[in-house]
Amino acid sequence: MSTAWRARPERSTPFVVRAGIAVALYGGRAAIRAAAWVGCLYFLATAPETRAASREFLTRALGKPAGLRQVLAHLHCFGTTLVDRAYLLTGQHDRFHVEVENEQVLRESLALGRGCLLFGSHLGSFEMLGVVGSVAKGLPVNVVMNVDENSNIHRLLAEKGGGLPYRVIALGSPGAMMAVRECLERGEIVGLLVDRVYGTEQTCALPFFGTPAPFSLAPFQLARITGAPVVMAFAIFEGGQRYRVSFTPLAARIEREAGAPCDGLSPWMQQYVDELERRARAAPFNWFNFYDYWASR
Repeated sequence: MSTAWRARPERSTPFVVRAGIAVALYGGRAAIRAAAWVGCLYFLATAPETRAASREFLTRALGKPAGLRQVLAHLHCFGTTLVDRAYLLTGQHDRFHVEVENEQVLRESLALGRGCLLFGSHLGSFEMLGVVGSVAKGLPVNVVMNVDENSNIHRLLAEKGGGLPYRVIALGSPGAMMAVRECLERGEIVGLLVDRVYGTEQTCALPFFGTPAPFSLAPFQLARITGAPVVMAFAIFEGGQRYRVSFTPLAARIEREAGAPCDGLSPWMQQYVDELERRARAAPFNWFNFYDYWASR
């Protein structure tokens, strides 16, 4: 998991995003999904790095060489989840059929009284996780987010919907760590996207689809320091209007393991990476890291 994604400029402009939101909200989901094919063809033709990253990942996940047809389907799956943000973040989550698996795992973790760290990823829709938890289930959800990522989309949707349905804690901002601690002390959920390296933090190289990839220690160090239980969460787009949200326990409490590499945290990290690989192999078109994931930095 390299930091190469941070060097990619945001290709959408406020005008393009506003136009897309307008079509989604007033023209209907079918219309915007059809229009999304045009955008996907554009990216297929003009974004060679994105195209190459998609092809590399799909080849690993599918176990055979991926062609342009698979890459186009990959881009369209991503485009669909972007479209669905327009509905999720403007209070229209009831448009979707969402199957929730193992909800009791999350509630049992919260019942421990130490809050809960929700380890997510760029596999599927993290927005769906936040909206389902905060709106549909009435749970207190906070999301640690890189505010530069998809900034136009999130800002304009927040304006349209009168505010996001969950609290955003800006990654790396002054007071972010204190805010996370306070949320956990109140018994709330704090969601993090754990599958990317965000800066110069310490990493651990772990096998992922047969090749070592660098993963950040920071989320696991946070879990160890706070003592909060950790639950892995995924919201997979299954086609049509269907999403499947699932929760898997990682640890009631993460502690250093004597003699283990990566600050004693590698066993916990490997569990997360193994589950991420299993889920990504089962739903490869939901993988939304369009850069060289195995690069050292």
